[in-house]
Amino acid sequence: MAILTKEALIEAYAALGVRPEDKVAVAVSGGADSMCLLALTAASFDVTAITVDHSLRDGSAAEADWVARYCAVNNIPHVTLTWEGDKPTANIQAGARDARYALMMNWCRKNHVQYIATAHHQDDQAETVLLRLARGSGVYGLAGMAPTRDLGDGIILVRPLLDIPKKDLLDTLKDIGQDWLEDPSNQSEAYDRVRIRNFLKAPPVEGLSAKRIAATAARMRRSRDALEYYEGQWLKTAVTVHDEAYIFLKPSLLSSEPEEVVLRGLASICRHVSGEGYVPRMEKLLRLRNALGAENFLGHTLYGVKFSPYENGTVMGTRELAAAQAPCALKHKQIWDKRFAIETKGDISGLTLTTLGVRGWAGLKKQMTSFNKIGVPRLAGIALPAVYKGEELCAVPHLGYDTLTTIEISVSPTSGCLTQK
Repeated sequence: MAILTKEALIEAYAALGVRPEDKVAVAVSGGADSMCLLALTAASFDVTAITVDHSLRDGSAAEADWVARYCAVNNIPHVTLTWEGDKPTANIQAGARDARYALMMNWCRKNHVQYIATAHHQDDQAETVLLRLARGSGVYGLAGMAPTRDLGDGIILVRPLLDIPKKDLLDTLKDIGQDWLEDPSNQSEAYDRVRIRNFLKAPPVEGLSAKRIAATAARMRRSRDALEYYEGQWLKTAVTVHDEAYIFLKPSLLSSEPEEVVLRGLASICRHVSGEGYVPRMEKLLRLRNALGAENFLGHTLYGVKFSPYENGTVMGTRELAAAQAPCALKHKQIWDKRFAIETKGDISGLTLTTLGVRGWAGLKKQMTSFNKIGVPRLAGIALPAVYKGEELCAVPHLGYDTLTTIEISVSPTSGCLTQK
């Protein structure tokens, strides 16, 4: 029987850069893993428990209430965040995951909390690796989940239990007398992850254990780290990055490094320009690489990024206009299109935030006397955030256009995966 102590968890957090004086938001569903993480973290850290009610099945609200009552009894600050609006009909688990992180990140930004801790453990890591293997992942995918992940806007995801077996968490809960909830979906073989979990309980080959698979993921991560280093070197020579979330690429350098390095670089370009947290599948990246290397390259679109031939043999990568975020009300603080953090001061009622668009670009050419000096290409400019009041264009912060004399607007990029290489 292996018991996880609060001292061991402090060391695990320290290895991820988290100190006891740091504020930590712990994602808590009420399941065994998250309850163990919460109980031990709350003993040593400034913690807020966050429960996300996805509203996908009966009982989810009651489970959130159960966690809230536990936290109230134990004097742990707690908040329930509800996923509202339409739900996806396909890839439901992926949609729920994205919504969960978006809600938690928004709460952390508002409350100045830097770290989000999740209870992913060794068994989860093994399941992730096998799932990715089944989907044909390469080195990057088979490296599994990272112990830390920069979510952007200064918020870091940490997984302090990633080296701990599930059994140890259950033993710890039994030792401290802590109850937990069972999610019925964890038993449903309608989900690939559950089938993988059951497969690992009785593997057909000796040694095919969660511990061994997780150890392989750690070795693959070292290989990934090496590839990322060389990818970063290639990006520095082959790509020019602009704050307006567009890039220039030198196609002549597509063969200057091993193919795996270049493909990873193209993946990072897609992630950077689109603002997405993940990357396209390898077969799509290969098609992009082949298209970019063609003598008669006319253009290619992938992952919400439009690649277009530009001057002097370069290729420009811009946000695909059709893939950008739909118009929404301007708020005092928001992340727009996953690419820009926008803050405002003043009376913003009645104002809409959307892309500048083709019509807006044409109108700006007529209204802005210094338009020819803005230096932003048209395909990049039409995808920039713009503020409208009805049909009237009021402001395009990146281009220096602003008729809102009583309102302050500041915009900063959130996509930094290229500049961080």
